[in-house]
Amino acid sequence: MDIVRSKQKKKINIKRWFSIAAITIIAFTLIINLSGNSATYQVDKSELLLAQVQRGQLNISVRGVGVLVPKDIRWVATNVDGRVERILIKAGAKVKKGDLLLELSNPQLIQQLEETKWQLEEMVAETNALNVSLASELLDQEAAVINEKLNHQRALLTFNAQKKLLDQGTVAVSHIAHEEVKIDVAQYKERWQLEVKRLNKKQESLTAQAKAYQARLNRMHKIYQRAQQQVESLKVHASMDSIVQAMPMELGQRVLMGSNLARLARSGEFIAELRVPEKQIKDVALGQSVVVDTRNSKIVGIVQRIDPIVNNGSVQVDIELIGDMPKDARPDLTVNGVIAIANIADTLFVKRPMFASEHSEAFAYLLAEDGSQADKVSIHFGQTSTQYIQITSGLVAGNNIIISDISAWEKQQTINVN
Repeated sequence: MDIVRSKQKKKINIKRWFSIAAITIIAFTLIINLSGNSATYQVDKSELLLAQVQRGQLNISVRGVGVLVPKDIRWVATNVDGRVERILIKAGAKVKKGDLLLELSNPQLIQQLEETKWQLEEMVAETNALNVSLASELLDQEAAVINEKLNHQRALLTFNAQKKLLDQGTVAVSHIAHEEVKIDVAQYKERWQLEVKRLNKKQESLTAQAKAYQARLNRMHKIYQRAQQQVESLKVHASMDSIVQAMPMELGQRVLMGSNLARLARSGEFIAELRVPEKQIKDVALGQSVVVDTRNSKIVGIVQRIDPIVNNGSVQVDIELIGDMPKDARPDLTVNGVIAIANIADTLFVKRPMFASEHSEAFAYLLAEDGSQADKVSIHFGQTSTQYIQITSGLVAGNNIIISDISAWEKQQTINVN
């Protein structure tokens, strides 16, 4: 028995028609797109930014933004513990070297100074008494030397007299007595020489004792001076002519040894800390001239230091400012700086387009002489400045190009300008 399959054929025809319709739609879309791309793009001239190519000297520079900071900053610290008793100067005040900033209190240091003073007075009295005693001992020894010397001279005188009589043949003097006197002369001489040696040793001993006591006394003087300095440190003075930038202390506050009490900045001396984009820092070198703009005045400077570390996409460059500071110079004042990199003579340049980068090739739209349309051309760029970029090829002097955003029609070869 035969089976009729008419429904299956019908399904095959429906699938074929769907395929044909899909192919038709795709082809129609492609035709529309191709026809749309072939059409010329229309742009309103008022929406464009134009720039003319110039020939001349191009000053290459790098711009940075930063702040003025004091050239000499010092923290005034304390070398004693204490409590803030008085605050005489507040932040922003001008002070001179030696001016009193604040006072601390520490009763223990004052008591220690008094006790040290008493100890010093006691040691001075003991040293004076010792010197008197040593001088007396020295006098006694000198007296012993003189006594033995006189005994020797007396015995020698007797010996010489007896010898003279014996030589004359006088029998009034016996030979035995004469020999005894001779022995006395030798004995007194030895005793005299011994006392002289004792005197020398006594002088050395007394000198050593005097030096030892004087060293102890000097040490006590140093202890007393240090105690005095600690008490004097309770009064905190300015270390230089400056402006008080910070005074973080409060009355009654307890401070420890080494704590920072006030920050001073030397008045009238500043440097500029500029932040330069990391892509442009390669052209910056030490010694290059800089013009720092405070928005009210301009200051000339030179590059003093380049930070070796990149921080948040920029590098810090320190500028030493030359000449007198303007009246508006203040710490943390926001400034702009232009660093002179190089001067290129007789070159083509144009105001830098939004899409241009240094030493690269890019496409730009060249405006026709009548200004009715712009054609897409290839341009080679050279070095960049703060506002301009060098053109190495692709344009000539007098050409006008579009420097605003071209992303909306960058696929078009030509655009019409209304």
